[in-house]
Amino acid sequence: MTTPTTNRQPRIVPLGHDETSRLFSMALSRYMQQICRLYRHLAEGDLDLAVVASAASLAALEGAWSDPEFRREFANLDTVVGDRQRGCNALSIAEATGLPRETVRRKMKRLVEAGFLERRGASDYIMRPGLIQTPPYRDMLHEATAHTLRFVNDCLEQGVFAVEAQPRR
Repeated sequence: MTTPTTNRQPRIVPLGHDETSRLFSMALSRYMQQICRLYRHLAEGDLDLAVVASAASLAALEGAWSDPEFRREFANLDTVVGDRQRGCNALSIAEATGLPRETVRRKMKRLVEAGFLERRGASDYIMRPGLIQTPPYRDMLHEATAHTLRFVNDCLEQGVFAVEAQPRR
């Protein structure tokens, strides 16, 4: 009897949590500091505004992302998602972020005024189609990718993570 072959991609796995927890803490702190710096820059110093913007953009795509066809169609940043985004409201963003709903409502209003979000209805906001393709956001994603690679590689080099073949199912 043969076992069906699966697409077994290498996976990153943790090593000895107790022995490497301080190394992980340092790498994670450096990474978070750099990502927060990027977010604050784009949000003119308002980290809560950046958190709301990030949560709204995540809400717009997260549900559709589980569809392999959608992922294939929109994996490339050059492809504008447009109206296929799922809308969100202040309550859903408040629940996702832990920020007070009134704070989220004010931040979403600022994001509409700044052209980051579009309002489709009374409580239905989406990320402005094509926004992520503009230079400031492309640059941020490029820099975030570099910081993410540094974080993962630091963890690999310090023995916090290891790469192993994906286990059989």
